Amino acid sequence: MSETPQNRVHAVVCDLSALSEILDALITASEPVPLEWMHKWVKRLHTELDVAWLALPDGLRERAK
Repeated sequence: MSETPQNRVHAVVCDLSALSEILDALITASEPVPLEWMHKWVKRLHTELDVAWLALPDGLRERAK
């Protein structure tokens, strides 16, 4: 599969879903949440999503708003 902005956005959304599942498991297990690690992950996903969003064609970006 080629790396398109749409594929990158989809990958980020999948990573966010995985992060949500990890956090649910940590809460259920009463484990401390690794905040520094989580912050780095969220920051990376935010950056990747920004890059992918800006790479979308203008018309597609406008329709997505």
